[in-house]
Amino acid sequence: MLFFRKRKGVKSLEQERAKYGTLNYRNMGVTAIEIDKIVGSVDRYKDFDQNFEWIHRRPDARSRAIEQAMARGEILPPIEVFELDNKYFVVDGHHRVRAAKRIGQEFLDANVTKLIPTSGKYETA
Repeated sequence: MLFFRKRKGVKSLEQERAKYGTLNYRNMGVTAIEIDKIVGSVDRYKDFDQNFEWIHRRPDARSRAIEQAMARGEILPPIEVFELDNKYFVVDGHHRVRAAKRIGQEFLDANVTKLIPTSGKYETA
């Protein structure tokens, strides 16, 4: 008898941010972020598993082209992420995150918007 293990999807930013109450935003600009700290998505959390592999479809030509370009060392635009509690949630760039994980990249350039809880319990400067 075969057992299929359900793959865990990436985290939803909305579900995570609900834990913190009111949040302020701060644009941190473009910086290199650790790929291992990219844990979720703003709006595509049902499309990717925790390794940013497609859950319900096969990689398309665009996915393969991005992976090949990154493997050749081509510079692609930075991804867009929200940072919450030292974890990142993708706004734009899901294909680039997937490709970076597949080729073993450790860092990825990202335009980071930091979400800062207004309550003292989680306050970070």
